[in-house]
Amino acid sequence: MPKITMYLDFISPYAYLAFKEIERGLSKRVDFTYRPILFAGLLNHYGQLGPAEIPHRREWTFLQALWQGKEAGIPIQLPQSHPFNPLALLRLAIAETTSGNPSQETCNEIFEFVWNRGVDVTDENEFLALKNAITLERDLNDPTVKEQLKTNTEEAIANQVYGVPSFHYNNKIFWGNDSLKMLEAYIDGDPWIDKNWSKPEAVAVGIKRKA
Repeated sequence: MPKITMYLDFISPYAYLAFKEIERGLSKRVDFTYRPILFAGLLNHYGQLGPAEIPHRREWTFLQALWQGKEAGIPIQLPQSHPFNPLALLRLAIAETTSGNPSQETCNEIFEFVWNRGVDVTDENEFLALKNAITLERDLNDPTVKEQLKTNTEEAIANQVYGVPSFHYNNKIFWGNDSLKMLEAYIDGDPWIDKNWSKPEAVAVGIKRKA
């Protein structure tokens, strides 16, 4: 069975949509490791803003996510505020196990909390209810939990991850929920992907904008 690492942050609607697509299909024939990372850590590393931090793109991001959910038959509701600080949710996922790799069930519980309940994800009582629904092997404030999140994010950057969701398979990164069909084709042995994978590297940079 193929083994794939999914780098995710619960702050991303596209990570939610990808997870739901995987849950009802690809996870039945692929062994997924779900690896929580801090999306903001990627943004800081590459010197970028997140989609929800850019005026007008923010609104489009939410609208597109709602549309994609409708088209795919995936229930989705927008949280009451966004962006928000996802650290507690990421640490909650990591604290479920001593390995730091949360189960599919726990990832689903947290994704649903953010993207299918329309709640205030920053509300302490809402978070406490979520926490009580998950059996944890470590405390959220355990230093090893915090360190694991940092390590996960550094690992993602080392593997050339620049956004979420990203899928690491056979030393290749597939980015975005819309990359799932391409990933599945690669798993199924489509020769086109290996044949064309390096072609973008041959395109010269014509101009660089001043910072």
